[in-house]
Amino acid sequence: MFSVEGDAAIRPEDVVDAVAKYYLGDRRTIEIAVATLLAGGHLLLLGPVGGGKTTLAKALAQAIGGTFARVQMTNETLPSDILGYGVYVQGEVRIVKGPIFNNVVFIDEINRGPPRTLSALIEPMQERTATIEGATLRLPAPHMVIATMNVTEIAAGATAPLPLAILDRFTASLHIDYVDLDIERWVVKLSDDLESLDGRPARPKPLAVDTKSVHVADDVVDYILKIVERIRRDERAAVPLSTRAPIAMYRLARALALLDGRDYVIPDDVKKAAHPALD
Repeated sequence: MFSVEGDAAIRPEDVVDAVAKYYLGDRRTIEIAVATLLAGGHLLLLGPVGGGKTTLAKALAQAIGGTFARVQMTNETLPSDILGYGVYVQGEVRIVKGPIFNNVVFIDEINRGPPRTLSALIEPMQERTATIEGATLRLPAPHMVIATMNVTEIAAGATAPLPLAILDRFTASLHIDYVDLDIERWVVKLSDDLESLDGRPARPKPLAVDTKSVHVADDVVDYILKIVERIRRDERAAVPLSTRAPIAMYRLARALALLDGRDYVIPDDVKKAAHPALD
């Protein structure tokens, strides 16, 4: 359950519709992004540059009335560039908060970051806190990291893949390709409107939904575990699945049920959650 302070509540499906006004790609991509947010998770976007990934993140932040920050990861990005730092003023430490203290944090080309900086992301993504100069600060709610990777560069050996410790913190991942010609025509026509997505909330809108109230029957849980176990036994699986994998499927399936107007999970929700949660 999460909310952004304010008094104009919106429904999850309204968030999907609001994002769809700006992001003209596959609606399923929007639904998975919103479901990941509802599940309290983080999203990894794979694909070439110029596919609308930044627009998706900005539109999501605007739809919930939240704040947005973008970080361009390089091999010189420091932990303080993301978390923040302390400034000594008259013998006292004053904390300058970094971009991680926003509702939606977009980290472009995350795999370009140095190991120390990537390790610094584990606490915010897992614990919803950031430690600066020994002080542990709570991040705003909701809080979501949306990161991108260019898989073409990874395949060519130009950049390294993400460490498993970071990959494991993402609830879902999606492949985003270029849109077709008809949709691209609309993107060109809407290009001026897209510039208005500045990430500054005009009016915070609470989105009060509790995915924990969504019922998941034991046989559905068993279904999730059987899928994960089968993949673990498959020699073709490139990355071993940790216990976070079935947890991600479980939470994402609950959020997808909410988006479909139900307070209970059905096998189809699990099927929809499986690919983004396990990819």
